[in-house]
Amino acid sequence: MQNSGNKSPLFSMKKGDLLKETDNNKRLIMVIGGARGGKSDFALSLAEDMGDRRIYLATAEALDQEMEERIRLHKETRSDLWETVEEPLEIITALSDLRERCDVVVLDCLTLWLSNLITKGDNTDKVILEKVELLSKITFDLDYSMVVVSNEVGMGIVPENRLARRFRDIAGRSNQILSDTANDVYMLMAGIPVKIK
Repeated sequence: MQNSGNKSPLFSMKKGDLLKETDNNKRLIMVIGGARGGKSDFALSLAEDMGDRRIYLATAEALDQEMEERIRLHKETRSDLWETVEEPLEIITALSDLRERCDVVVLDCLTLWLSNLITKGDNTDKVILEKVELLSKITFDLDYSMVVVSNEVGMGIVPENRLARRFRDIAGRSNQILSDTANDVYMLMAGIPVKIK
């Protein structure tokens, strides 16, 4: 399969079928899956057919060389038609500030945002989940579509340490909250998107 432009060749044949009900409508789409499963490429592919003014809202921070490299590679996969906004913590404020600036935002990713909230400050589980609830509610007030990327971290063994169990539980609850609000939810398994809502 040939790669057309900067779009991922993996999804170029599939996205037409997957988007049949999303053309030109304001949508909230969740893309969930495991690490290195193709979530970001698929999310970008969906978003590229949802408007010309595109913003990639990144929650990752370059805290070490390995993360710097990951961020650099992620940036290379996006065409120059994408504007990047970096915000590790205050994504609700960032999303509000993007009104009238774009047609679609890819939020990548929810679970990194949750990790940032857990490790910075004194955020309790209740406070974090309230922020997720607020995120799910604000989507109704935005004037653009949104594709939210998130990791499914609850399908493996129970983590050994308390912090990892806390993260798994918060991520699982957060995915449920956003998926309940979303118009469409896709699960990426081995790079293959499966519509589950």
